[in-house]
Amino acid sequence: MNEPRLSGAATSEGTRRGAESFGAGVRTLGRTGYTVSPVGFGGYRIRDRSPVHRRALADALRGGVNVVDTSTNYGDGHSESLVGLTLAHLVQKGELRREQVVVVSKAGYLQGKNLERAKARPEPFAEVVELRPELWHCIHPEFLRAQLTESLERLGLERLDVLLLHNPEYYLEHAQAQGTEPDVARAEYRRRLTAAFAHLEQEVADGRIGWYGVSSNGFVVDAGATTFTSMHHVVEAARAAGGDAHHLGVVQLPMNLLELGALTQRHPTPDGDRSPLAVAEAHDLGVLVNRPLNAWGQVDGRERLVRLAPQPQELDAPQAAMDQSLALVRKLEAQWATGLGKQIQTEGGDDAVDLFRWGQELSRGLPQVGTLEQWQQLRHEVIAPHLGRTSAGLLQALEGEARQQFGVWWEAYGTAMHEAFGAVEQHLGREHRVLADQIAERLDPHVPAPWRSLPLSRKAVLALLSAPISCTLVGMRQPAYVYDMLALREHPVRLLSAAAGAADLSAIADAVASMTVR
Repeated sequence: MNEPRLSGAATSEGTRRGAESFGAGVRTLGRTGYTVSPVGFGGYRIRDRSPVHRRALADALRGGVNVVDTSTNYGDGHSESLVGLTLAHLVQKGELRREQVVVVSKAGYLQGKNLERAKARPEPFAEVVELRPELWHCIHPEFLRAQLTESLERLGLERLDVLLLHNPEYYLEHAQAQGTEPDVARAEYRRRLTAAFAHLEQEVADGRIGWYGVSSNGFVVDAGATTFTSMHHVVEAARAAGGDAHHLGVVQLPMNLLELGALTQRHPTPDGDRSPLAVAEAHDLGVLVNRPLNAWGQVDGRERLVRLAPQPQELDAPQAAMDQSLALVRKLEAQWATGLGKQIQTEGGDDAVDLFRWGQELSRGLPQVGTLEQWQQLRHEVIAPHLGRTSAGLLQALEGEARQQFGVWWEAYGTAMHEAFGAVEQHLGREHRVLADQIAERLDPHVPAPWRSLPLSRKAVLALLSAPISCTLVGMRQPAYVYDMLALREHPVRLLSAAAGAADLSAIADAVASMTVR
């Protein structure tokens, strides 16, 4: 990539001006000295090929959101590319200055094309953790150097403001699977973190990053859990790597109304048992919160993912309508399995009975789908492409009467699947709208009165901002999601100032526990 890179980096004064344009409740990102908007742009599911995603990020940056979080593995690198293109465009147009925005990225995962490149290397990276054939992980210095080089190219930046190790606790999961003794695994984990931090200190000295840190789900679990990552030990590793003037400045962890481990867990430290947020505060670490609106918790008697945002009112279909539509799909699949599917031979010599089973799979698996957004992702990124490839392949391979029979059956099956898609979408929308309304109802007694008329998404974010965190990262890949968060600026004094009071997070946790859908 020979295109010129955007010069400069986030600065204390620049980010103060940038965050203040948000106009409500700006905060300091720990010892980095950066000033950040209370809401940041989460780049998990954005891609440079999407005009909608480009518009959403541009709208957020124009609106004063001055933290953008991405990763090497988000969108197989296309998330970083979108961030770089959008930031450069706004800077070139004079709508933004580079020093106003804190760009955060993460490294550690090997997936997709990144994994293909790693496998093609003449000399493999050292200390790679092979979790699954399609998922490897590494935090070795040589790997981090290469990943940062690629990130800076995709982002089009001379310097990255914050680089986070992305879920390094995968090593602990792998070590347990290999039968490594827990004490031995934890000692090796700390060694690997220290070596990674020593390398990142050099990257700071070389001017390629400003600060570094760790993004880990292991921060918020019980201390006895396999993947537990002690924030205190992370700080000690940074001190071992860089002394008291180390550049560990940021941590990232999951937190939402159903998952409050960052506040409620107590982990051993030399000063007694402390919560992860208390440890971060004691060491002046900036805290970025992810998954504020996508919560895992015990709801309706089972573990499920709950979207903490209102659902469209028009999505309202009863269970019976969905069951009826899926029953028709299963009937057509049975016709396929006992007819043409049994007659066709695949390249492997087997019959084609199992090529069409989505009605059966959905009937069994829908309770685990979670949110309406998850269903839409499954529909558009998994089911629809599979059906398209399979039908196209059969229409190309079959001839004569068999092709004609398949065409008739496929027309009926495709129509039934389309109707089933709509019924599933409407049912999930209804279920989650009811659940969101119930959560909002239980939340209201424990938040300041001025918040109670707000949509659940805004109340959920504001409640988290009652905790000692720097910024909550919201997935804002749609302009509507951006506008929802920017609306927090409308009444900044009564919503985000100390005068508005704070949410009682402990009471909220008790109120939403073990809910059932009415």
